[in-house]
Amino acid sequence: MDLFFNPTLTKKTLTVELSSDESFHLAKVLRKKEDQSIRLTNGNGIEWKGILTRVNQKACEAKCVEIIEHPKPNYSLHLGVAPTKNMQRFEWLIEKATEIGVTKITPILCQFSERKIIKHERLQKIIVAALKQSQQFYLPHLGALTPYEEFLHTIDRDGFIAHCYPTPKILLDNINSKDLSKNIHLLIGPEGDFSHEEVQKASTNKIQAVSLGETRLRTETAGLIAAYSLLLKLKEHL
Repeated sequence: MDLFFNPTLTKKTLTVELSSDESFHLAKVLRKKEDQSIRLTNGNGIEWKGILTRVNQKACEAKCVEIIEHPKPNYSLHLGVAPTKNMQRFEWLIEKATEIGVTKITPILCQFSERKIIKHERLQKIIVAALKQSQQFYLPHLGALTPYEEFLHTIDRDGFIAHCYPTPKILLDNINSKDLSKNIHLLIGPEGDFSHEEVQKASTNKIQAVSLGETRLRTETAGLIAAYSLLLKLKEHL
């Protein structure tokens, strides 16, 4: 069953009116009728099940049948990634990162970044759409565009950085999941890679350099592969 989004839902919500966009999709595209079932989430763990009481393209309403509170994951993966010059590639990464379960995404501004402006509202809409498509109940937090050094200060432990410089690295697949904390930070740089200074600052902050394999990957490919690999390791001991 399709999942809809309403950030105002609480465990006490008895009736709900869908937004104009959600109402149009429900009435025009899905051709839902009154008395049919509907599911919504607030992106904060609530799964709200109801019955449609009014259906039109501008405003649909539903009454509550059941509310389920899903437990919050006991792990966190914070992806800090430089936006790509081609914004469509970055939007693709944001969408896929949401689908696989990344819990926080922060665009970072690096020395070699070619894109220094992002449309936060558009990225937020992409995240909501991906949340609904992947049938999840916790919306990833999207941070503001953050300077690299400022992002480094948010990392207390278990930080990883992927770069192309010939420095000592550990193969990501060889990381022992038992050695990981439940809160991980992952750094992925821009098309021109991190600068030498940025790599050195990461090392000074005890952020582990990792290798993703023998081939050189695009920013969005590296971000998705590394994030998914770390998520699998985090879930091994749930």
